[in-house]
Amino acid sequence: MFNSTNHRKCTVVILLLASLVAALLAGIGWSLLGGEPLAAVAAGGAAFASCFGIGLGAATYLREQGS
Repeated sequence: MFNSTNHRKCTVVILLLASLVAALLAGIGWSLLGGEPLAAVAAGGAAFASCFGIGLGAATYLREQGS
């Protein structure tokens, strides 16, 4: 039922959603700490990019170790 292509797609979707949650939390947290709105958006964007990049790197590393 699940082949490796579907597994990769599921991994990317899970990382995308987890990164989105981290970005929302970072933006809301920055705003609650009294930051400016543009700085909160920038913090959310930075959190999204870093979480997604680190997550894809870790997923690639783990996939290579399993082969």
